[in-house]
Amino acid sequence: MNNYISKLLICLIFFTADTNISLSENVNFTLTQSADLSGKEFKNYKLGCGDNKFQNGNREAESVLNIFYSYNARITGGKFECSLQNVIYARSNENLIISSVTASKGSDNAIEIRDSFALIKHSEFSESPQNKCIESENGIVIFYNNIIRDCLNGFDIEKTDYNNYAAAIFLSNTFIAIENDAYNCHDRISSEGNNVYLFLKDNNYQKRGKDFRIFGKKKTCKNTFQISDELENAVLTENFMAIKKFVEEIINQTSH
Repeated sequence: MNNYISKLLICLIFFTADTNISLSENVNFTLTQSADLSGKEFKNYKLGCGDNKFQNGNREAESVLNIFYSYNARITGGKFECSLQNVIYARSNENLIISSVTASKGSDNAIEIRDSFALIKHSEFSESPQNKCIESENGIVIFYNNIIRDCLNGFDIEKTDYNNYAAAIFLSNTFIAIENDAYNCHDRISSEGNNVYLFLKDNNYQKRGKDFRIFGKKKTCKNTFQISDELENAVLTENFMAIKKFVEEIINQTSH
């Protein structure tokens, strides 16, 4: 309880005070509901942030921003930088929308999303040159019109729970200067079932690294589909119910 109260106090201080962070402060706060952070910057000054060999500590304590247990929340705006773990860490959220944020220099990832149904749009995730820009685990994650740049890999999705599937949707995103792989998919529960699904449309890949591959040296994303017009419209209208419906229709068709 004391830890929760301290994080809440830190959050309130950031929202009411000047956003210039001194070198001695560690920016780490948690949101559980909607917030507009437009024009605000949250930055740590930790030695080695963005470098995988310096990855250290508990991700909840090291992330600049945590987003936990929200329902129908919208996080808008904000610039987040420098973590020895994830810069933004989102866990156990339902119908979460993250819009117009920038996150960079994570020793692990710029953003990690676990056990959530989330839409991320109009944002930029960058500068994890020895790791992934984005990682998700379980649930359904949707990426629309984002910039993903200057990382070893663009995106990695894992299924580690016993639900029927994990899914990721990428619509109209731009990958820039990704060294190795744009997408990787891993079913940690059943490699034979491979219940991870990837839906793609109109993504582009610029300034490709020397070893760049869209699906990796070994294609781990075995269930890859073109986004249908119906699914695209559901993403554009932020209709979570329809997104889930169309995703599950395709999964059910392919699993029979």
